[in-house]
Amino acid sequence: MRHKRFASIIGMAALAVVVLIGPAYAGLEDILYEKGQITKEEWLKAKADQEKAGGGSFEEWKKKVEKLPILSDKINIGVNALQVQYYHQDAHVAEGSAQDQFLVRRAEFIAWGKLMDQIPRWHILFDMASLGTLRTNGTAVCTVPTSATTCTTTNVVSAANHQILKEAYIDLRPVQSLAPYLDLIRIGQYRIPFGIETDTSSGVIDFISRGLFSSGASGGGLSSPTGVDFIQERDVYVNVKSKPFEFLELDAAVMNGNSIDSTFNDNNTNKDFLWRARVKPTKDLFFSTSGIVGESTNLNTALAGRGKGAYDRLGFDARYVPAWLPGLHLQAEWITGHDAPNQANSPTNVASSLPTTNVGVQRRTWYAYVKYRLDDLGVGFLKGWEPLIRYEEFDPNTSGITSNATTGTKTSSQDMFTRTTIGLNYYFAEMLPKIQTKLQLNYEFRHHQEGPGGANTATDQMGRNAFLIQFQVRWM
Repeated sequence: MRHKRFASIIGMAALAVVVLIGPAYAGLEDILYEKGQITKEEWLKAKADQEKAGGGSFEEWKKKVEKLPILSDKINIGVNALQVQYYHQDAHVAEGSAQDQFLVRRAEFIAWGKLMDQIPRWHILFDMASLGTLRTNGTAVCTVPTSATTCTTTNVVSAANHQILKEAYIDLRPVQSLAPYLDLIRIGQYRIPFGIETDTSSGVIDFISRGLFSSGASGGGLSSPTGVDFIQERDVYVNVKSKPFEFLELDAAVMNGNSIDSTFNDNNTNKDFLWRARVKPTKDLFFSTSGIVGESTNLNTALAGRGKGAYDRLGFDARYVPAWLPGLHLQAEWITGHDAPNQANSPTNVASSLPTTNVGVQRRTWYAYVKYRLDDLGVGFLKGWEPLIRYEEFDPNTSGITSNATTGTKTSSQDMFTRTTIGLNYYFAEMLPKIQTKLQLNYEFRHHQEGPGGANTATDQMGRNAFLIQFQVRWM
């Protein structure tokens, strides 16, 4: 019995070697099928075509590979984004801060699979490079309790490694006959379906830093934030997906509303509601509208963060990748929203005591970018290169007036953030969305408008230029 078991193990090992290195059998379509990028029907057709062209015995190969357990797609593992980065900024920061450093920006490992037709996907993602933050729980931290100028609720960076679990969800298709009208129900923690970039994995975004509006926009680590927390990157939610027509995709979600956090489950008792409608009139064009309504507190907010009270977001986005000019990519998003006033400098800045009747502020942000892949120019040494440029703005207060809810005073708000990023990507390997290895170079021209409510000092990291280099591996 022991000899038979040993012989079986040796046989399976030999079969694996044959499948992996046999020139008559191994091909691109096998890798794509194994990784779940093409369907079984597409794979069978490709192998049949290969047999007709004299590529070997298809039936024999089919019998062998179907015994491999990984092709059942029950469980798969991969690297979503392993990013090593060099970061330099012109801001005069304290020693130990991220002015000039090497870092592992992300080390995201992913596991996913399909259990059955009713559960077409489960998904878990860990970021082993994630550095969490310790919170003040919304209570003012005062060096002198009676002084308003020495109190703050800003986050404190911790040496502990929190929030390693970034994503964990289950997709359900409870009634097969209702698909695609009731396509999927996603339950768990994942990127929110708002706009384009927020819903795009870090492994396939085109720039090193995310847009100014994103809470995940830090470039150079948590000690040098470039994001303003206008739109959270991820949240815990239940999302219903529908595709009533080939050209229309719909999302409707209910979520906690305060991103993901290792300390709090939710910042308040009310849930937030999110929706998105995406129209695809042609294969190379889509445009969407997204919205969020809910209530927030002042807990765990970043720069220009929210106060306590109702808030909303409304966004429009579009992407055009023209078939008549391969390699060209155009993308833009425009988002506006209302927030309750932030009172982070008040000694009474406790969630239970903040007033809820103050007039809030209207914020607005937008970006647009273009990139062009040089592969189709027919020049050999340009293959794999991709220049790109992005311009973006964030206005924390479109009214131009800043009101202090405690004193009643009003001052002119001149605090516009702008950033122009010029970049160059080089792709060593790319078979999207599963495989991508690339080198990225970005130079960010940052500007923070000077004036009341927006002082731009020598240590203002939002207003000082930055240079970033990043090498990334993605294999799923």
